[in-house]
Amino acid sequence: MKTFGLVLSGGGVRALAHAGILKALEEHELRPSIISGTSGGALIGGLYASGVSPEEMKDFFKSTPLFKFSMFSFGKMGLVDSDKYPALFKKFITCQTFEELSIPLIVTATNLISGKATYFSQGKLIEPLIASSALPPYFSPVKIDKDLYCDGGLLNNFPIEPLKGKCEILIGSFVNPLGQVSEKELNSPIKFLQRIYNITLDGSYSRKFKKCDYIFLLQLNNIGVLDVKLIDNAFDYGYQQAFKQIDTLRRLISE
Repeated sequence: MKTFGLVLSGGGVRALAHAGILKALEEHELRPSIISGTSGGALIGGLYASGVSPEEMKDFFKSTPLFKFSMFSFGKMGLVDSDKYPALFKKFITCQTFEELSIPLIVTATNLISGKATYFSQGKLIEPLIASSALPPYFSPVKIDKDLYCDGGLLNNFPIEPLKGKCEILIGSFVNPLGQVSEKELNSPIKFLQRIYNITLDGSYSRKFKKCDYIFLLQLNNIGVLDVKLIDNAFDYGYQQAFKQIDTLRRLISE
């Protein structure tokens, strides 16, 4: 059996499709040897590597408030105060450091000071996970050591680079494939910004997909990145897609 690494893109609520994929893999005793993730993908990777089951991940996303009044920031960058999330994360993630995880994890975040992507894989775990998911301008940046960090998807929403030479097979899951949309689907500031974001970065994604041994390109345009009412839909869709391809994946890993 070959070792395989998972690359999990960001995508907010859509990232629950990654959890569905993990459930299908787990049911067939296929477990990644290493995970690299950005934003929502980093959260799914962090939860899984710390021992949270794919099914339990739905509870994490449902119980973690986004725009609740008590979470609003005052006098900070961003509408929501990211510093209020560590206590909520610790209810689900018992590991406090990367070293405690059962699977090596690499988390991508954007360094606002240097303007470069940073890959976290050592030391404190919770802060990089929150930073990687802190989508501007909605969530305030997170201070780690002397620098400020925000959503890793701004610079690298499909971080295959950290896995080079660290696994034999590379499997990717991407929840923001660029397709044609209708004008009605751009009916909110969030959807508009997400569309601009996806268009801008689409070229670099295509090159990265070719470097994967298998890639899930999950069509989730009907689910907004912050649409928490559709968490179950995203999860079930990811599970169904992985279940359909499980024989292909098993052959790929066992060859």
